[in-house]
Amino acid sequence: MNQSQYLTGSVAAFRDWLAQRLCGQPINFVVPGTLAHPNLQSALAAYSWPVRAQAGLPNPHLSLPHVHPVVPSLAARSTLAQNSVVLHIIRHALRSAYAAGLPAAHQFSGAVAAVLHWGGVYTKRGNRGWLIANHANLLAVIQAVVRDHSKGDDTSAVSRLRFNSGMTKVYSLLIDDFIIYDSRVAAALAWLAKRWWTIDCGQPAHTLPQLLRFACLPANGAMARYRNPDAQLFPTIAANPYCRRRSNIDPPCRLNIDPGWVPTA
Repeated sequence: MNQSQYLTGSVAAFRDWLAQRLCGQPINFVVPGTLAHPNLQSALAAYSWPVRAQAGLPNPHLSLPHVHPVVPSLAARSTLAQNSVVLHIIRHALRSAYAAGLPAAHQFSGAVAAVLHWGGVYTKRGNRGWLIANHANLLAVIQAVVRDHSKGDDTSAVSRLRFNSGMTKVYSLLIDDFIIYDSRVAAALAWLAKRWWTIDCGQPAHTLPQLLRFACLPANGAMARYRNPDAQLFPTIAANPYCRRRSNIDPPCRLNIDPGWVPTA
């Protein structure tokens, strides 16, 4: 399924509704443990990350063969603007090293590590271990994903694909029009789709169109119970990289919503 095939009927109507909410139309909701928000812009203004203060990775780091970009420290619960400064630096380092190819292999793996570290998923038994094991051929691994994505298909031909909440952050900074699709994003899209269908459209929940039944992802911690707004409607997929990639590409990226675009109807 490609983008034009996906953006028809109810999906297009939901896209237009969501675009209006991104432009400030009201949608009252409450995030657990926080104040109520009248619209999405209010929630955006309340953005805060990380939970604890965080500095960039030092060079060298644990004697690993990575060269990390130098980024400012982030105080606990930093604003979106403060995080954007850090992400701009990391994104520039990531794209520059990728474009330089093999001569910048250490800088490229360092930039990937910096993304994972910023996202709080640079873990010894997970992404850090995988990054160390794949350092020698990391560029080839990511190049295969970039080429695969450029085809526009919702299935992947990449062997041994690495696709989890950490790598979706890497791909989103490296590839144009690629969004992060982790458990938070999935839960938010699912909640928005159900909200639109049942409240704004006045339809029974069980009739929600299949193409808007966004796949949710398992999560850990106190917020795990909020990662699926309706388990009867939205499937929770296992940690399968090919399923997660398809959920990332089809439909979130194909909604193709520009926050600065206002629908004509």
